[in-house]
Formats: sequence, structure tokens, C-alpha cells
Amino acid sequence: FFTSRIDDEVAQNLNPKLELREYQKEALGRFDFYFKDYQQRLYPAHLLFHMATGSGKTLIMAANILQLYKQGYRNFIFFVNSVNIIEKTKDNFLNTLSEKYLFAPKIKFGGKEVFVKEVQNFETASPDDINILFTTIQGLHIRLNFPKEDALTYEDFSDKEIVLISDEAHHLQTITKQGRQELELEKSWEYTVQKILNSNTKNILLEFTATIDLSNQNIREKYKEKIIF
Repeated sequence: FFTSRIDDEVAQNLNPKLELREYQKEALGRFDFYFKDYQQRLYPAHLLFHMATGSGKTLIMAANILQLYKQGYRNFIFFVNSVNIIEKTKDNFLNTLSEKYLFAPKIKFGGKEVFVKEVQNFETASPDDINILFTTIQGLHIRLNFPKEDALTYEDFSDKEIVLISDEAHHLQTITKQGRQELELEKSWEYTVQKILNSNTKNILLEFTATIDLSNQNIREKYKEKIIF
């Protein structure tokens, strides 16, 4: 049922060398169902892809970006805890000459070419293109909680619909795991991400990880409604 929901236009805008595997189609079909037909959909949406290392999580991310572009989303924040992963991901998303580039040589929707652009904030972001801000979670936290001139602020998010993509998302569970005191809580990364997510009901948080500690009761409780695949 879910695999048949793959949108041709989305599939055609992925790198033709990277053929979608059955389970990837299943994941993308569920994602499509959640946003278009699922009656209990939450606003803002928060979903987790719990997928093994090597299962092609970044290809799923690229497809999710295309799926959400079709639904009107233009602004994406990709964050992770390590600078190395950021550099690799930028290569996958931006460098058309890279072996691991994830998109088709030309991304087209409705006959119109769309570009994937790296941005530092969303003030000058192109309304027709896919705008991605790449950052470490630490960097995002610092930029928002200790803002400098021309930097991102929480206010930037209130009038924009943002998709947050968290890779290696098990690093986000700092609070959930420890049930820390309020003050510490306010300083933590997880709090920063939740604050962005909650600044607009149309915002979306997509988390990806191969290792989430579902044996921890707090984490299991938090994610039981969020694991999409």
C-alpha cells in the first residue's frame, strides 16, 4: 500500500544512479501518507526514521526534501553533532560532481528548474528554490541563544515554515534521557530545537538515527508516536 504512494516527480528528481530500494519506497510512502491522509497528524510534525547505518538515510532525506518542496516548503535546516558529517552532507546535497550527489542533474517541478542552495539565514532565501542551512547542533544553539548581528534569531522562525532535519538524532535526547532540572533544560540543545519547532505550527522536525535507546523508558515514551519507519 505505502510503496505505491511514491510520487513520480519526486522519484525523477533523485539521482537516477541511486535506485530506491523497496524499504526506502515504503518509508517514503508512509511519509507521504502522514502528511496527506493521516487523520492524527500533529502540528507541528515531529517524526523519526529509525534506520540502520548503510540503509541510505541521506537518500531518504533528499526525497523528503523534494516531497515537502511539493507541499510548499522552501526552508530547511540540516543539523548534526559533527562538522565532518556536515561536510559530507553538503557534498551529497550541493555538489553535482560528487559521486554521492543525491539529486537528479536538473531538479524540475512542473517543467520549472529548481536549485538547491546553501544559506546562512532565511531572510534572503529564494522563494522558488530549496534553501538549506547546514549547521552543527552546537552551532545552531549558540547562534540562537547568543545572537550576533545578521545572525539567526528565534523571531526569524515565527513567520516562516521551517523543516528541521536532524541526523544522528540520538544526540538530541540529552534532556529526555536524564530528566534534568529546569535551568539546565533551558540551556540544552534539545530545548533550542523544540523552541524552533514550536515557533510555527506548520514547522516539521525529521530525525534520523540508527541508534536510539528505546530501552530507556523516557525515550520510548517520547518516540512511540513519532517513529514513522
